[in-house]
Amino acid sequence: MADIKSFQCPNCGSSVIPSGSAKEVKCAYCGTTVIVPEELRQQPPPVDFNYGQTIQTDDQVIKTLGEVGKVTAGVTVGVTAISVILPIALTCVILGVVGFIVYSVFSGIKSSNLNSAFPTDISAVFTQAPTDTPTLAPTPFDTPVPFIKTLLKDNFTNSSSGWDKAHTSTYTLEYKNGNYHILINDPQNGQIVYLGKNFTDASLQVGIQQTAGADDSHLGIACRVTDSGNLYSFEFSQDGTYGIYKYTNWNSDSLDEGTLDPNTISQGKINQLEGVCDGDTLTMSLNGVPLLQVQDSDYTSGGIGLIALPGTGNAKGVDVLFSQLLVKGP
Repeated sequence: MADIKSFQCPNCGSSVIPSGSAKEVKCAYCGTTVIVPEELRQQPPPVDFNYGQTIQTDDQVIKTLGEVGKVTAGVTVGVTAISVILPIALTCVILGVVGFIVYSVFSGIKSSNLNSAFPTDISAVFTQAPTDTPTLAPTPFDTPVPFIKTLLKDNFTNSSSGWDKAHTSTYTLEYKNGNYHILINDPQNGQIVYLGKNFTDASLQVGIQQTAGADDSHLGIACRVTDSGNLYSFEFSQDGTYGIYKYTNWNSDSLDEGTLDPNTISQGKINQLEGVCDGDTLTMSLNGVPLLQVQDSDYTSGGIGLIALPGTGNAKGVDVLFSQLLVKGP
């Protein structure tokens, strides 16, 4: 008989039994919804991925219509006149349909040069662009001049690049398949993981994908992080809220916030977040669209960080993948 695997509820300490491949399960004792550790989830059977709508080739159209012709011909066996006329009529129909499709396809082809929304060197780094990008009014502030010097690149394939690795009953920090993975199974506590390097002026860009958890969980990046918990952060949520925050001793205060239509955020997919710390000016962009700009001069240098904070008032944690980190400076 197979062993029944379970894990401890972070809220009441009771044993929780996972259900198949479900990412979340409700504790039978206290009713808290918690995230199932990945190693306890059953792997679902392989599925065929749908890569979007494709255009049928002429051979596919002919084959499909040919099968229709077979059915029609089978129905009319024994009727002498129709058996002579029908193949001729069917051939005309097939030729007409094929000709129309060929004309439609080739008449709609146009050549065009497409420009990436990111600078050339950045588009080579980010391998998966977001599906949806915010459509907003013109930015009401001057965007900073892009930095051109690469200070740090991390595709999270080298587990010795410096990010923390840990596995407890309430959180997991790990390198995973070319991503940095943060899993939090505690609705009361989040994680700010940082590298203790010393950057002054820098721009940070990273791909962020939330795979489970509440929609109001905060996901983000940080600059000028110190061991005492002072830092600036750029955070957004799947529900459309976003903001620039100032942390003092790991406690945050909002410098400015805003709200997007949630449909402009790539739900469950990769969103590209950028934060620029340039002198006393802090600028935030999401999926290539500038959102906020504030001024604050209290912190001048420090490390960089990745942020995953469960939503307030939700009995859930959050599961996040970070990909393709790029740090640039003047």
